[in-house]
Amino acid sequence: MPASINPSHQAVHLSRLRNASVWKQNEDFHILWPASPLTHGLVAENFGGPPDIDAVLLPLDDAFETRLDAARRFWRALNGRPAATAYGALPQQTKTRHTLNLRAHDARRAGAAYRQIAEVLLSRESIAPRDWRDHHLRHKVRAILRRADRLIAGGYRDLLFYPHSRSRKSDR
Repeated sequence: MPASINPSHQAVHLSRLRNASVWKQNEDFHILWPASPLTHGLVAENFGGPPDIDAVLLPLDDAFETRLDAARRFWRALNGRPAATAYGALPQQTKTRHTLNLRAHDARRAGAAYRQIAEVLLSRESIAPRDWRDHHLRHKVRAILRRADRLIAGGYRDLLFYPHSRSRKSDR
């Protein structure tokens, strides 16, 4: 054992990963390990012996924090610890807002008037047509539909990369 490795260091043998699927692709071993509630995907380099895992290599790129969190969740699963909240999970308030945006968009596509959208999605009471012109929900519905239009026009891709922004440049 090299002097630089901690005595508590141990390799993870594939036999320890119950129900793991292992296949060789090119020169690497690919491993899918369904540890509940997550399935971990790993790539192990082939050094001629069994594909034991004794280190995790993470590139220092824009997704480093996400990869680091995935490594942490893998380590927790290996040691029988419960999975923690994933890094970059969408906050509940954001999920609710996106749901509202899409419901409003669907209502508009179905031909609903802005006042009807406000009544169904935002108000507990009906809004009289004479009050609609100056009603505070009129502006809120317009803002919701603008956000929905941005989401439909490609903003949904930001959700796929969340918490990383497609438009943000590296901070390096």
